[in-house]
Amino acid sequence: MMTHPHIKALTMVASGLAVCVLAAGSAALPAYAQQRPGTAARGTAARGTAGRTLAGNRALARKQASWLLTKVPVPRGAKRLASAPHSLPGPAMGTPAVLTLVDKTLSWRVKIPFAKMTAWLTKHRPHGLAEVGSATLTEHGRLVMVGYGYGGRASAAWQSAELDIGVAPAGKSASVMRADGVVVYLDPRPLPDNARGPRLRVTLAGGCPHSDAGIVGVKNPGQRELRHRLLPSGRPTAGLVCRYNGMNGKSFRLRKATRLGAAAARRLARSMSRIPLSHVDTGPLGEICPFDDMSYEVVVLSYPHRADADLWVKLNGCQYVANGFILALTT
Repeated sequence: MMTHPHIKALTMVASGLAVCVLAAGSAALPAYAQQRPGTAARGTAARGTAGRTLAGNRALARKQASWLLTKVPVPRGAKRLASAPHSLPGPAMGTPAVLTLVDKTLSWRVKIPFAKMTAWLTKHRPHGLAEVGSATLTEHGRLVMVGYGYGGRASAAWQSAELDIGVAPAGKSASVMRADGVVVYLDPRPLPDNARGPRLRVTLAGGCPHSDAGIVGVKNPGQRELRHRLLPSGRPTAGLVCRYNGMNGKSFRLRKATRLGAAAARRLARSMSRIPLSHVDTGPLGEICPFDDMSYEVVVLSYPHRADADLWVKLNGCQYVANGFILALTT
C-alpha cells in the first residue's frame, strides 16, 4: 500500500464503498471541486496567506492568546498563582496534538466553594466571546472539574483560537481556576509532494491510463511555477478527470474518464485556487486517516501555449491535492 510521507493511512476495503462519485455529463465537476458552504471563507483565507511567514504567524498567535486572557472574568479577591494547580494540568478543553501551538495560561485561587464557583462562571462569561464547548471530569462519581471553551477571532494566521476556562475544588471552601489562550497557528509554507515511487504524466491528448496501481502521484516536468501554487496562472481551455477504483471493485483500474469543456475546466481551476496551502504542523506522526480505500483521481487541465497541468487528488481518508511539487490538504 502506497501512502504519502505526511500521512499515515488506515486502509478499509468495502465492496461497493461509495466515495466522491462523479456526476454524469461533460460539464460535471468532481465533488471536491463543487461549490459548497464555507468555500468563500476558505478562499479568503488562502489569499490572505500571501507574504506570511511561520514566525509571523506564530507572533500573531501569541498576541491573540494574550488578548484572549484579557477576557477572563476573575472573581474579586482571587489570588494569582505562580503556576497551574495540579488539579488543572492543562487547558479545560484539552491540548491540541499539533506542533504549531501557542498556549498562554494564568491561574488563580478563589475563596469560593466549587459548586458556587461553577455557577459564578456560567453567569460571568467572557465579554464578546461565544461559547463553543464545555467539559466536565468526574472521579468516583464526584464532579472534580468544569470547563468552558470560547471562540476567539478568525484569522488567516491560525486555524483556531480559543479561550479555555476551567475550575476545580480546592478543599471545601475554595476553588482554583485556570485560563488558557489556545491558538493553533498555520504554517504558510506548502507541504512538499515528495512521496517516493512511480508517477503518472497524463495529457489531454493521451487520455487516461488504464490503471493507477502502485502510483504515488503525478509529475509536471519543467513547470517550476507549481512549486508555489497548485495550478499555473491563466485560464484553462479544457480538462480531463480520470477516476480510479482504489481497492474496491476492479482494483486500481480506471473507473471513469470525464472530459471537461472550457467553462467546467475554469470552474474546477477556480475551486482549486481556493484551497489553502497553509497547514497545521503535526510532526512525525502526521495525520491518522481512517476509511481509506486508496482511490484517486487525476485531473488534467489544458492551457494555451503551455504544457497540460496534472493534479493527483486523494478522494477519501486524509484527502489532499498534489501536483508533483507541493501538496494541499483538503480535509
